[in-house]
Amino acid sequence: MEKPGPWPPRPQLDALHARYVVEVVEELSLCPFARKCRELGRLHRPTFPSPPSPHEAARRLADLATAHPDAEVVLLTFITRGAVPGTPPAPSPAERAFADTELFEEYVREVRDVYAGLPRVPARFYMVAFHPAYTRVDTRRPLTPDSLVPLLRRTPDPVIQCIRADLLDQIRRQAQTAAEARFREEMARLGPEFLILAERAIKADPELSQDIARHNFDSVGAGPGRERLEATIADILARRRALEPE
Repeated sequence: MEKPGPWPPRPQLDALHARYVVEVVEELSLCPFARKCRELGRLHRPTFPSPPSPHEAARRLADLATAHPDAEVVLLTFITRGAVPGTPPAPSPAERAFADTELFEEYVREVRDVYAGLPRVPARFYMVAFHPAYTRVDTRRPLTPDSLVPLLRRTPDPVIQCIRADLLDQIRRQAQTAAEARFREEMARLGPEFLILAERAIKADPELSQDIARHNFDSVGAGPGRERLEATIADILARRRALEPE
């Protein structure tokens, strides 16, 4: 793999982040709305070549949402030396903080709080950390839908995924409606008296994230799906590692 010129090598970095979205998130069906969002031009990736303050990151998100009212997914991307496992430590303390998964998660919480406190924000967003150094929390325990999640979020650089809240709320309502319909159908098969009970005490899973986690675990938690996931992410991270400056 060819070594880059001046840092940061934006075309190569942009290509790797695009690969993650298409080859991991979309082609492995890890997110139910990712492909449509990208194809409609509602996915944006502001890139920071050096670590910004929480206020700078929150302000960038607010400005983008104002300029693009239809934005649904915003990937705040932080080009960080030393974040990929197997690379030398970053030369600056700020980058070293971003390279640490726990410190980066603290930073995400700060950005979330700052954004919530901005006056007249154009839209609400749910924010989640993605990081190239994520690993399994406890390798001694069997993999579960929850413990698989960090392994799916290994991006080439630290990223804050910001999903428009009203989009997720709409999809959550659709998921609840579908779950209720399935429950009613099952009860109806048992007899009319069971259907009446179902109508009185229907219980649908309100957590879209749990539905997605279960789906992803079924798809890539083991077998060929898991092998494809690991091979794709390993190749992306290897190419990202090769871009590190000498």
